[in-house]
Amino acid sequence: MKLLLIEPSQLRCRIGNLLRLGGIEDVTEATSSTEALHLLQKQIFDLLLIGPNVREPSGLELLRRVRQMEGHEDTAALIFLDMPTDELVLEAAELNVQGIIVVPFEDDYLLFRVRETLRKLRQRRQQAKKPAYRKRLHLVTSGGSDSS
Repeated sequence: MKLLLIEPSQLRCRIGNLLRLGGIEDVTEATSSTEALHLLQKQIFDLLLIGPNVREPSGLELLRRVRQMEGHEDTAALIFLDMPTDELVLEAAELNVQGIIVVPFEDDYLLFRVRETLRKLRQRRQQAKKPAYRKRLHLVTSGGSDSS
């Protein structure tokens, strides 16, 4: 599965290395919102990881713009927040994020959240590929056959 990590600071290197060491290898890194939007115009990603230092626009505003892009309306996203106020959490929920990672974070927790999000995405895709089960009802009557 393809991930896009957006973070302008050195934290990007730490997260990228952590993901790769954790077995998640298809990670593309962007250093700005502008670069991320450019990449998203060219390809589809399964999961966006939006770092806490994303500015101009902010991480939530970036996600708002992504949601307006064709083909990215339902792209999974995890967002990092330094100080998750009620307003920010509500805004993130309205943008349909799969999770908020509070900074500072434990490496194991981040890896768990990414893996769990990817697992759920795979599961949804497998369910979508299965043919719909249709239950057929058969009416059985207790009448015998009249053979006169």
